[in-house]
Amino acid sequence: MSGKRDEPLNLEKRDIILKEIQYWRKNRLLSEQYCDFLTNLYDDEATVKNGNPVSLHNLQQGSIKIWLFGFGIISFIFLISLYFSVFPWSLQLATALSLLLVCYGYSGVLKDRQRVISLMLAGIGSVLTLGFGMWMIALHDLDPEVWRPILIGSCGILWCILGFILRIGLLQYCGFVFWALLYAGFFGGIRPEASVLELEMLWLPLCILMIWLSWLLHHRIKGVSGVYFAVGATIWLLPELDSLLLRHGYPHWVSYILLLKIAIGLALLFIFRKKWIAWVAS
Repeated sequence: MSGKRDEPLNLEKRDIILKEIQYWRKNRLLSEQYCDFLTNLYDDEATVKNGNPVSLHNLQQGSIKIWLFGFGIISFIFLISLYFSVFPWSLQLATALSLLLVCYGYSGVLKDRQRVISLMLAGIGSVLTLGFGMWMIALHDLDPEVWRPILIGSCGILWCILGFILRIGLLQYCGFVFWALLYAGFFGGIRPEASVLELEMLWLPLCILMIWLSWLLHHRIKGVSGVYFAVGATIWLLPELDSLLLRHGYPHWVSYILLLKIAIGLALLFIFRKKWIAWVAS
């Protein structure tokens, strides 16, 4: 029997062990002190294995190189923000795309190793996508009636795709919300005088479609069922929100319909809780 130490556990096995330790702690199967000892043991092993310099552990340890690197990145972003308006439009577009590629690219690279940093980079990239788009529309005096819907639709597609690839449900949900805004704006321009019944017919089929997709895909594609269910639950309330927030002249009793639908929705969630929780948990 050799005296060599076993190879460090891979991240997937370590995560399983750490979850098991948390289960033991929660159910008081082991003492708090022993659970702390085991947690620190496997965390230390992961730290030795993790060679990524940009990590929360290295930030906590006060690595001068990492903090200087962070200062340089932040300073670079501020410099770009200060002089972005004087760049030619081609350089503005190239700069914006480069920053987005860096944010989303590193988010994808770190999604399995440093989940928190990956989420932060994805969030920064999403804010920059919308911010740079609105900024360029204002800088070049582009027609907002044309370019804002294009920007909203582009953000929706980008966030849905990246949210699925990076397994970030909130980002994917935001993509669907932006598409819902585009949908509401389009039909608001076509039928500004639509009745409450027309709005119900406009939105409720989409609600049924998303809930059905949530059920259909919960065994087939991992990570989308919960997003689709949340989108469907949101669309359930959108007919009234559409009439109250995006249109004018609707009677005040529409707000009572909204409250009634919230109550009905909560009742349905309670009655069918075993089914939809199984979809979302998958």
